[in-house]
Amino acid sequence: MERHETAAGAPTAAGGTGMGRTAGAGLSVVAARPDAAGAGPAERFAATALAPAAASVAAAAALAERFAAADPAAADLLAATAFGAYGARHLGGAPRQAEPAPGTSWWHGPTAHHTTSPLFRPLGYRRIRREPAAAPARPTGGGRHRKPERPADDRSAGTGLRTAARLLMARPLVTADGPHGAALPLIRRHAEDLAERFATLLGYRLTLGPAHARLHKAPLPGRGLPGLDPAGYAALARALADPAAPAPAAVRALLDDWRPPAELAADLLTAPPLPAVGPEVAVRRLLAETPVVLLDDLAPAERAHLLDAAPAETERFADFLGLTAEIRAEGVALLDPADELTDLALPGPGTLAQAALLLAERLVEDLRPVDADTAPPAVLIPDALIDGTLGDITDDYGMSAGWDAGYLADLAAFRRDALDLLHRMGLAAPAGRNWLLRAPAARYAPPAATGPAVGSGRHSRPAAAVAAVSR
Repeated sequence: MERHETAAGAPTAAGGTGMGRTAGAGLSVVAARPDAAGAGPAERFAATALAPAAASVAAAAALAERFAAADPAAADLLAATAFGAYGARHLGGAPRQAEPAPGTSWWHGPTAHHTTSPLFRPLGYRRIRREPAAAPARPTGGGRHRKPERPADDRSAGTGLRTAARLLMARPLVTADGPHGAALPLIRRHAEDLAERFATLLGYRLTLGPAHARLHKAPLPGRGLPGLDPAGYAALARALADPAAPAPAAVRALLDDWRPPAELAADLLTAPPLPAVGPEVAVRRLLAETPVVLLDDLAPAERAHLLDAAPAETERFADFLGLTAEIRAEGVALLDPADELTDLALPGPGTLAQAALLLAERLVEDLRPVDADTAPPAVLIPDALIDGTLGDITDDYGMSAGWDAGYLADLAAFRRDALDLLHRMGLAAPAGRNWLLRAPAARYAPPAATGPAVGSGRHSRPAAAVAAVSR
């Protein structure tokens, strides 16, 4: 997946650390009002004191100017830097087989094919949101040295902390009038522990005001706000400072969802950037926010840390967020057993998700490296194979599965959007004008020994041609 230096965090603002308290990274002094010196315990993790209206307007104007001058990719990155409001993203579906031996490649490891393929889902399938299961209790033994069992109220507190943490990872802006406002008391109850854990584990800053909670995330490329272009971002910045300012429909829809109170709007416009972090925290951010972390995508220091500390790092996320890990020769993916902690669903319902998954499955069957010991983290996809495979699956499933007629009539757009979804989920990557199929895609294909013959559809290239290119 595309990497960017800003994944490690924006540089610290001159003259300060961006933290309201020197005792711990990311812990902010709550100041829901200018005279917050006497704030109570529930307010001690709020945003910095409300900026005067003039300061917010000036900040909005400066930010809007930067957005307007940026290209789309730079605008997305600036939005992730300024707002940090993107949701976590993880792959769905977990293999039922036992975890393989260390060093196993995704190309030849356990697959989730039988539980995730669109062929095994009804047309009206919708993912069911449910509370995440609590982490399984560890055996304590029965000897005289065993640790005392945790009281029931301690276990309940741990579950509440995890529920609040998962919500903030999925919805970094929670407002009293927004769709998840009922969770504000839970977040407030665990504010101190949440702020400490987010700051220590990810270098994120949690702020809590009278009517909002905000988890300020670090910027990642490609994680801007959906539906907004540079002009839309500029309009959003102006609307945050002046709700009466004219704004396009996409911005109004976003503000209707956020429903930001005045103190949150000021925080979004004037909060200092997060301080820079080292390789350990940079790797954790990628694990927590992105579907797959490949070793080849990391800087040398980050790669060395993940190679050395992958089991320990994944255990931290299992404890804090209830995520499980696939540790493979090529890298690490964190999965959500509840299949919900993601802003994109793959596997998922709908034309694009189903077609993208089938495309990945068939490309793996055609291009999977034979030698497990020398399998690369990604292989080049012959361009004609993409078109042929997409044509095959459209013939096989398009009409019977009720796929979107617009896509069926415009295979160029279908190809573009299906590849884009695979890219955003870490299963494919652009390489100039070509595309690479990445090893984690194999977790959605049948095991190597059971795949069908190469080039079996009427649009597919002959097997000899595919074999020649894959070599």
